[in-house]
Amino acid sequence: MSIITALARPFLAVPFIASGVDAVRNPKDHIETVERVNPTLEQLGVGPLDPGTISVLTRVVGGVRIAAGVGMAIGKKPRVAALTLAATEVGLAAVKNPVWLSEGEERKQHMAGLVGSLGLIGGALAVAGDRRGKPSLGWKLENHRSHKDDLNALADSYEDRLDEQKAKLEEKIAKTKEKAKS
Repeated sequence: MSIITALARPFLAVPFIASGVDAVRNPKDHIETVERVNPTLEQLGVGPLDPGTISVLTRVVGGVRIAAGVGMAIGKKPRVAALTLAATEVGLAAVKNPVWLSEGEERKQHMAGLVGSLGLIGGALAVAGDRRGKPSLGWKLENHRSHKDDLNALADSYEDRLDEQKAKLEEKIAKTKEKAKS
């Protein structure tokens, strides 16, 4: 792992961990934010969420973000952790920044928040795509198939040579037996 990657992953994890800690510690602060988009949730068929449900969901998502953020920061299953963080950020970006419900200066603030969230999602997806120099499963499979064909061709070549040498030896043995008889 390069020095840049070693520094970038923990730095990228900080906002996710911080928002997770805030959600776990202060779920009531998030109730108003979610209640603002309750009509939209109802239109999507999710239904309006009551404050108790919002509080529990806020803590659960916060805990997931803390665990995934720490995992990404210390390099434990960083790809899975990054995908988890990106997925949670998509939903939170929509809830925190309801551009469709705002106008004027508030809309500009929501757009700025949405753009920031998109940056975090992009960073998390970049981490999720980093295989640390290891080949992808698709490459491994294609490489295996390619080498399998090469090995089969090599085995066929050796079998042909072996058959030729066997025929020569059998011929020599037959001549030696003829000489021995005479």
